[in-house]
Amino acid sequence: MSNSRETEPLLLTSRISTSQQPRASHAICLSIFIVGCIGLTVAIAWSYRESHQEPNPGPPETTTSSPGTGSLDMIESVNASSMLLDTISLNVFSLIVWGSPGSFGTEDKELRIKAIGEYIGNNTEYDVFLLNDLWMRADHEKIRSLLPESYQMSGVGQLAMRSCDGLAAPEFCSGLAIISKHPFKDIEFSPFTDHGDFFWDYEYFLRRGAGRVRIEPSPGHTVDVIVTSLASIDYNYWYRESQSKQLVDIVSKSDADHVIVAGDFNVDPRDNENTYKTLKSELTDAVEEFYKNDPLQYLDPKLSTFGNAHNTYSSKGQHPVVYDYIWCKPNNDNGITVADFQVPILRTKREEISFSDHEAVTAKFQLTK
Repeated sequence: MSNSRETEPLLLTSRISTSQQPRASHAICLSIFIVGCIGLTVAIAWSYRESHQEPNPGPPETTTSSPGTGSLDMIESVNASSMLLDTISLNVFSLIVWGSPGSFGTEDKELRIKAIGEYIGNNTEYDVFLLNDLWMRADHEKIRSLLPESYQMSGVGQLAMRSCDGLAAPEFCSGLAIISKHPFKDIEFSPFTDHGDFFWDYEYFLRRGAGRVRIEPSPGHTVDVIVTSLASIDYNYWYRESQSKQLVDIVSKSDADHVIVAGDFNVDPRDNENTYKTLKSELTDAVEEFYKNDPLQYLDPKLSTFGNAHNTYSSKGQHPVVYDYIWCKPNNDNGITVADFQVPILRTKREEISFSDHEAVTAKFQLTK
């Protein structure tokens, strides 16, 4: 009897707890589900608010990233790549060909003109060749005949006045020519207004000026290339000063991304006249820029362009000077770097005579837009 009474409550209790357990479990699950839905709703709302929040306008220098972090290196790498995409190279060659008729005292002209044409025609280093003192039409055509068909060369009439002779004598000619591996987008000649004294020397009968072509070495990247020569002989400084002012005015009106000017300026940086200073007011001298404005380097006799000891036409003991230049100017906040500057010693292959009584000058530019 006692065993029966003791087991019945236990059986009853066990039966009751078993029937209530599912109800409690359902209540707990429902509570968890409701709390989860509320949490999910709050998380979605917070995420939506963050994704539509305005970015922090604070300056970039407040960033807590330290130099050398991966994110900063990546940004710098992207910026460097963008700069490289906007930078092009342009290699320039300039030479006075000493092309007056033999009656003017010019030596070995036919031999030298042929050598110059062959050199340009076979050269793969330079993009643009600027020639001056190329007075005669026959010499102009000789050089043209030695160029590859893909090269473009200005015509005599394109960079000279209509009155240019060039058959018997240089009267009223400019002596200028530009040869380019890039097509000409535009071409223009601007004669100087002052030419020399009618009663004094032959300068009066020449029509020096500035010949300009526009090229586009890369799509959307324009360069005005200008070739010129100024009045020769020391006593013509007044005419050189006047011509340099007009040249600077022409350069200042260019709307190209970059401007390159080269030629025979017949003035040394050490001369007591204003020509060189006038040019520097608007342009950068490539040789000075390359040698960091150190006169001990850019005025070294080995870089002289007239009277150079290595020139076969220089007289013994002749004082070496710099008369030939390449100038540059970036427009519209663009950049320019002189990557190299040279005064190459060029001679004919067989006879070993200089191309001219002046040395050529060359410059390699990095143009950034």
